[in-house]
Amino acid sequence: MVSTNKNILMINMASGFGGGEFQTEQLILSLKGYNIFFFGKSNGKLKRKLQETAPSVKILNCYQLFLLCLRTVKNKNLIIHAQDGRGAHIAGVLKRLFNIPIIITRHVSFPFKRKSSSYAYRSANAIIGVSKQITELLSPLNENSYTIYGCIKPLKENQLFEKTYFVDKTNKLSIAHIGNLQPVKNFELTIQLAANNPDITFYIVGSGELEHSLKHSAKNLCNVIFIPFTEYIGSVFKNIDLQIIPSHSEGLGGVILEGYKYKIPVLAHSTGGIPEIVEDRITGYLSHSNNIEDYQYYLDELKYNSKILSDFKTNISNFLAKNVFSADRMAEQYQDIYRKIY
Repeated sequence: MVSTNKNILMINMASGFGGGEFQTEQLILSLKGYNIFFFGKSNGKLKRKLQETAPSVKILNCYQLFLLCLRTVKNKNLIIHAQDGRGAHIAGVLKRLFNIPIIITRHVSFPFKRKSSSYAYRSANAIIGVSKQITELLSPLNENSYTIYGCIKPLKENQLFEKTYFVDKTNKLSIAHIGNLQPVKNFELTIQLAANNPDITFYIVGSGELEHSLKHSAKNLCNVIFIPFTEYIGSVFKNIDLQIIPSHSEGLGGVILEGYKYKIPVLAHSTGGIPEIVEDRITGYLSHSNNIEDYQYYLDELKYNSKILSDFKTNISNFLAKNVFSADRMAEQYQDIYRKIY
């Protein structure tokens, strides 16, 4: 039997475990006073992670999902919270079938792939953007639109990892580009910058579909070091001076906040929610045109004025003192929305 207590059904259909899946996991772990159910891909990494970190969460198959919805229609004690695009599509279908209230969190600013997804957002009881920019895009679809920033994950360090990749570190400026090796992240621009700046060390940190082509592009560059996907991102931040994010599109740019924990400034494209967490020439640089000339101009400034980095680090400390990016804060804000719907 389904409990008469308040129930939350989380849906996340991603196969991998990226930033959105981390936020879903942290929300589940931080919610208080709810029975939590989860529906996702049978071979999804988030499902396996929850089985380890949140054993009290009930993992559902398709049959159990529909049974849960049927049993809770009478009690009106279930909210469906979709955490990705395919999850939003499923939530929209379940709302049509069972009239169960749904909430959708959107982590990206990409256009909808399906018309049915647009319906789901229009019919949702609340939609959440992880940045103000995403919320502004969603608000014409639904007046019940809110912004809730995600949390910063704890970052791991490892001395052996550091000796492997940073033992030959010199006094040269060092820059990291961290992310999945996908076209949207614009790693090609970073490699072009590396070709133009042999006096700067560039670390490309991540794995993905472009790994082979990027390594081919950088094969003659001695100042480009590839680091495969690692859990020791803290060790990366310990050993760099600057982070670069020339992405064509971003939701919020959570890796920027992770870097802030180590007082690492950022050189980033002013896209998505990035301008909400990066103040131009205060905590880093923002490029509006996202072309190589912009980035080169900023790098030249840093090369010839080392005090700029020091000032950025001080300003980052001030930023973090004024802003809280914890899982508890995120969960409290979601619970405020849940209470409005129940």
